[in-house]
Parts: sequence; C-alpha cells; structure tokens
Amino acid sequence: MELVKITELTGMLGITSRSLRYYEQAGLIRSVRPDSGKYRYYDAANIERLRQILVLRKMQIPVKDILRIYESEDMSVVVETFVSRIRAIDEEVNALTDLRRIVNDFLATMTRNGITKISALPLLYESMEKQLDSLENNRTGSYKELASISDRLTKPVQPSLVQLPPMRILSSCLKENSQISDVEGFSRWVQMHGIPSGRPGAHERFDTRTEAGDIILLKLAKDFQNSSPYLDYYWEGGLFAAADLYLDEDMNAGFCSLLSAFDNNPYYEIDYTHGGRLRQEPLLEDLISPDSRRELVSLLVPVKKRLPDPKLFKAPEEIPPDSITPEEIERANPVLWSKDVPMDQLIPINHPHYRVTEQGEAEYISWISTRVLSTNVEVRLPFRVDIDFRIGEESGGWGHGKKEESIRFHHGDDLNFLFGINMYNHTDERLSRKAICFHQPVFGDYYSFPGRGAILPEVYNHLTWIVGQNHFAVIINEEIRYCGRNFPYMSVNMYQEQPRPIILGSDSSIKKYYRAIRISQLAQLPKIRIQKGALTMVTRQSNNIIPNIHRLITSEFGENYWFSGCARYVMESLGEYTAEPDFGYWFFAGLTGDILAQVYSYEKYMGEAVSSCMFNSMGGSYFQGIFEKCGYASTFVSLEQLCSNREMYLQTLMAYIDKGVPVIAVTRFGGDAPWGIYAGYEEYGRTLLYLSGDKTEPERIPAQQAIDEQQTATYAGQGWLFIGEKKRTVDLAQVYRNIIIDMPRLLTVKTDGFCFGPEAFRAWAESIESGKFDAISLESFEDGWDSHISNICNMATNGSCVFTFLDRARELNPDFAFLEDIGRQYRRTAEIWNNDNGNDLEALGGGFNVTLPNLQDKTRRGKIAAKIREAAACMDKVLEILHANLPERP
Repeated sequence: MELVKITELTGMLGITSRSLRYYEQAGLIRSVRPDSGKYRYYDAANIERLRQILVLRKMQIPVKDILRIYESEDMSVVVETFVSRIRAIDEEVNALTDLRRIVNDFLATMTRNGITKISALPLLYESMEKQLDSLENNRTGSYKELASISDRLTKPVQPSLVQLPPMRILSSCLKENSQISDVEGFSRWVQMHGIPSGRPGAHERFDTRTEAGDIILLKLAKDFQNSSPYLDYYWEGGLFAAADLYLDEDMNAGFCSLLSAFDNNPYYEIDYTHGGRLRQEPLLEDLISPDSRRELVSLLVPVKKRLPDPKLFKAPEEIPPDSITPEEIERANPVLWSKDVPMDQLIPINHPHYRVTEQGEAEYISWISTRVLSTNVEVRLPFRVDIDFRIGEESGGWGHGKKEESIRFHHGDDLNFLFGINMYNHTDERLSRKAICFHQPVFGDYYSFPGRGAILPEVYNHLTWIVGQNHFAVIINEEIRYCGRNFPYMSVNMYQEQPRPIILGSDSSIKKYYRAIRISQLAQLPKIRIQKGALTMVTRQSNNIIPNIHRLITSEFGENYWFSGCARYVMESLGEYTAEPDFGYWFFAGLTGDILAQVYSYEKYMGEAVSSCMFNSMGGSYFQGIFEKCGYASTFVSLEQLCSNREMYLQTLMAYIDKGVPVIAVTRFGGDAPWGIYAGYEEYGRTLLYLSGDKTEPERIPAQQAIDEQQTATYAGQGWLFIGEKKRTVDLAQVYRNIIIDMPRLLTVKTDGFCFGPEAFRAWAESIESGKFDAISLESFEDGWDSHISNICNMATNGSCVFTFLDRARELNPDFAFLEDIGRQYRRTAEIWNNDNGNDLEALGGGFNVTLPNLQDKTRRGKIAAKIREAAACMDKVLEILHANLPERP
C-alpha cells in the first residue's frame, strides 16, 4: 500500500498540518506511523476522504454534520444535510437578488446616459484564449470554481492588534539543517524533557509555515541550556493583527480576509518587506475554545503603522511668543537624558568638508544638502537639540545661486525631511527669506515661516529646537521664534517610534562652525492611538510595491539627469542592469546625449538636457526609440490617453508593479519635464507611490492628481512610459560605437525651439551680451534657473562627469583612441566653468552664483559671454576630432 507523508500531503492539498491533526482528532480520517518512522502517513482511502471533506467544507457544511454523514449508513442523513444547506443558501440568494436588481438599475441608467463601451486594453500580458484553455484542461476546475464561490461568501474577519514581546524561541527546525522541520520529533522531545508546551493565548507557542514546511515555535526561559537537536534563536516580536478562527474553517480564506481588512485602514497596514514578503510568516496560536468540539486559534500577521494623513487631525495652533516663556516650554517638556557631542566625533557622510580647528570648533562645508555630519546619537520622539554655531566665510565654490546660510538637522537617515533655520537666502538680500522650515515628525508635511529664522552674523548663535509631546518650539538666542501645540504627531504613541540619529546638514560652500551640540531625550507619556471603528473596513487586498526601493539618482555623484535615473531603475528591475555603466545611469546619459551635448532654448524653456528638449519636441515616441536601441519594446501613453481611460491605465500600472517593474512618469513642474517612477500602489490604485530625485522612500500621490486633465496638480502626468518585453539582445560595443558615430549629428542639432553643441554655447553667450536680461525685474529673475543656471548645470555636469561614458566606449571599442582627446575638451569646459585661475564663470559671477546685476552690467556680461564662447570653441574642436577619425556616414 502506497503511503503519503504528512508534509507532502499538506503541500498537495494546500492544508496545514494543524488542520490535518484536527480532522484526525475529530475521527474523520486516520493516519499510520511506521515503527521505524517519526512522521505520520496517510493511505489512498484517507486521502480520498480528506478531499471529500475539503469539498464539503467549501460548501460550508459544518464539521458536526460531516461526522453524521460518515457515521451513518442512512442516505437520508446526507439528503437532510444538503437540504439544510440549500435553505440557508436560498436566504442569501434572496438578499443577493435584491442587490442585483439595484445594481442593474444603476447600469441601465448609465447606459441611457451614453456609457456604452470601453476601449480595448492595449497592454495585455496573457491572452484570454490561454486562460480558457487552461481551465478546460484542468481537471480540478470545478473545485477551483467552488473555492472561488466559497471565498466570496466568507464573512470578513474582525482583526485586533497584538504587540508580541521579544523572546527566545526553540523551533522544530534542526540545528544541522535549518531547512528541515521535524514537528513529530520535536513534540516528543519537548514532552520527554518536561518543557512547558505553552498556555493558550499566552503568546508562548506558535505554529507557522515556511519553505522548511510546518514549524512549531516555543518560548524558552532566558537561562535555558539548549542540548536538543533543534534550533533556538532570539525573536524580535513586534506588532501583529490577530483574527480568531476555528481550525475547521477555511484558513486560507481567513488569511486573505485578514490581509484585506487593512486595505483602507488609515492608521495601520500589512508589514511587507521591499521584497514583497511578509516581515514574519503568518502565525497560529492556540486559544481556549468555547466549543469543546472545535479548536479555536488566533491567526497572526505582521502589521505596521501607516504614515497617516494630517487632514485626519485638527490643525496645529501657534502660541503667541508673548504669552509663553522659554522656561515654561522647558518645564512642560522635561528632559529624560542629555548627551554632549564631542566635535571630533562627528561622522562625515557623502564627503563633506569637515575638520576640527585649533580652537576646538567643528568646521563644516556641505556644498550640497546630501553631504552631512552624523552626531551618532540616536533619540526617539520627543527630543530636543541645542546647537552653538556661527556662519563663516565663503570658501570660493559655488552655491546654486543662493547665499545659503542655513543651519539644519535631520532626525534619521532620510535627508529629505529636515528642521532648519535661516533658510532660503539669496545673494540679493531683498530676496532672502531667513525662514524657519521643517517637516512635521511622523506625518512629513512641510511648514515654512519666512522671517522667523534670522541669526546674528559673524558671532556665535544658540539654537534650541524642542520637538516635544506638548510643544513644538524654535528658540534662537533665547528668543521664541515659533511655538506650536496640538500637532498631529503629538497624538501618536511615541513608545512605538524607533530611535533615529541626529544628523547635521546645510547647503552651499559657506563654512559653518559648531562649538557645542547637545541632544536630549525628552520624557513622554503613553497615548492611545487606535480609534473606534478604525479596523472594520474590509475589501480585497490592494497594496504592492516593487522590490529594492532606493534613491533614483545620487546628485552628489553628478547624477543630474532624471530620465537616466528612471531608465536605470527599470533596467535593474528587469535584471538587465547590475553595475555601472552598462544599462546604467551613464549608459542612458550617453544614449540620450544628455551627458554629451550642451542645450539652449531660444524662447520657451524646453528643459536642461537633450532628453527633455527632444521629448518636448517629439513627444513620447522619443522614449520608445531610446528603449528600442536597448532591445526592449515600450509604450508611451500620453496625458490625453490617460484621461480618456483612467481606470484601464491604472489597472495596467498595477499589473506592472505586480510584475516588479516600475512605470516611468513624466510630470509637470512649471514648463520643464522632470521624471520619476511609480514604484507601488495602495488602496487598489487610489494612491500611487511616486519616487523621484534624491528621495529614499516614495511619496504617496492620490491617483486623481497623477492623472489630472486640468494639469493643476503638482504631479499631473504628461505621460507614462511602460517598458515591455525584451525583443532582442544588443551588442553593447556596437551600441556605444553608434552613440559616438552619431555625435556629429547630435552636436549640430538646431530647431526653431532649441539647439545643441557649440551653437548652444554661442546662442547662450549672444543672448547675454545682447541684453536679454536688461528688461527682467529682480522678482521675475528669482534664482535664474530656466534662463541661465540650468545652462550652467548642463555645462558643469557634462564637463565633469562625461568620462565614465567615454572610458567605457573606448574600452569596448579600442580603435576609438581619439576619445581621449575628446575627453580633454570636455574637461576644459569644466575648467571654464569653475577652475581657470580666477578667470572662470564662477569667479566672474556668471556661474551658479550668478546675479541679475551681473547679467545687466555690460562689462561683466561681456566677460561672461566671452568665457561661454571659449566652451563653444571646445565643442568645435570635438567636432573636428570626430570628423577626422570617424568614417563618413552614408
């Protein structure tokens, strides 16, 4: 007689070993255990009976009635059972019939109003014919249909939240091979050695299932000496959602219902890793059952707090400075402990300038906001930061057009969230805001208070920033500049917030000096967060996110072209990109020409790179051509198409995310077209997860803002780019070769709207010298990005960063030795920008530090224009080298 092992049978039928044991204890099936074995086995007769039981349970026949069917030889018992079930179904059918009538009335109304058809979905993954063939050839199709109906009729679970404590665990997995679980042997060993088997509901014993099969987890005493053959480890516990189920119920349906219960919950969500798996495999815990004939268990899945919407809470209130004193604020937010940070123990991140002076000060230059100093001191909410600082002299570098003298810090590694004073300053003092700016803790929404963050020049200032449970306060030189209360973050349970490091930051080349930094943990009181009814919304599961979420670009490495970052991200998700440069950022920067050509817009600003100018000129077909050169099919869907069939394209986007492939989005910020990716979705597509720029985590964007026909929303899409199947394998050496061969054409592009290459430099210089900026007001000029500084950024990026691409092209094409000469010309343009013995654009005031008066003064702008023309001569030389070394194009 052929026997099937219990571990094989659970996988075969999709049932847990706990349910098998339950059916055996109820007397419905029987197992055998060979004398020499430790596992239970089942013969063909019992397996067939088990299949029948599963079918009956899908029909929602109670276990007690199934027992009566098998115990009785009278067919009348079977008939009676089924008749009883049919009556119950009839009652549900009557209710559903009424609901169907109402839905049908709505459908008729929609049809009368002209809603009669929907456009065909242009992006399909599998044909419907294949699905139908699969169903016809599948012998278990009727059971699947029954299971589907059963799932639809399953009553939604009502979850509760459970905080499981950290504990030491003994598992049924073997020490010698953790991929093998010996449940039967483990149970015998535990009984033989008198180990407590766990009290029901006491969080001491759990069942789970992994690739190793069914596993028992047992809580151990801290001093337990493990001489067993079974693995023990420390388990961190955490927050879980719990639902009570009977073992004879459909456990899989209960699991799905528990997951879907959190789809629209505003406070908590299922805790998935970036890899798409649950943080902890589902757990089962025994409970004391009110029905001694049925086993009751608690099903537990990991959850985490969702980033809530501030709109769910009352708006914070500002306290007038004259109605409260600094001493009153400190008393209401008492210090638990404090730590002074030694100036020589700050940790530089992303290579800022940092040294300790002879006076014991920490001297710091950030240049850009991602170059920071970590204090290596971690605090959780609420906390306090005290800093003694002064602003030093400029170091002679560039400052993005602003005289930035801000003092900032971050709570945690995500540098997109900050607390800053003296923010948004300008070379022209009339445009300086001297603002206090911050992101609210937990919620992340942004606040800015112009004129509140001013500091004393050339002397030490003292900053106290209290992020308290009762007050949010900024005190500069003992003066209250802002004090607020009733912020939404103050209502969260701060005990559950993780400690994060305090990181110092700033911007620009201006030196900052610190002589004292004190970080304090403030005392806190627990508060109840769960509101009545917050966990009762139940729909199908709807959240997903692509694996491996990380920054799109790293601006500190010169990655300034967003499309290249988006394309690299897609290639990584498709398994094509593994390391720079091939199919990476610099590859796409060369393939588009972004890193090779200067661009200039004649009238309307067309963007800071070749890719944005070409998109604004050609539309989405330009992108499709880029990916065709990589061997991939792609489809660009315009804003008009998105608006015409919003739901269809949202479903398509979610299907891509489910496959682990992000969707590239071209969004509207002013007249330019920066890019990002949609990396996930929530609430069945009502919220999209959008990743752009230097952000380490996606933003949550309502779908109606992502597809906005009026184009009034910040993230309104100009179009979405779907990257499809790989059509062919490309020869990388030939791809790089083709890019170089195409450079003469690229560097001589000229249209009515824009030009590239040496002509771009000359047109730029001519516009400056001819007085383009004479009629522009100071307010209209602002930081001059779309009229001057984007050209500087283009020039600086290409001159400083083109070499990764050129070196790879030469490595794959050794006969292109002339690329070394071309590289020298690009390097010269970088010197013209910022390293030409005091005669570069930055030194002339025409670089990132440009001011409108410099562009309006004839003498100064003449020197700036002459310098830009030197860069044009470099690009002329590049064209000469190319024409002398490349074969003539047909």
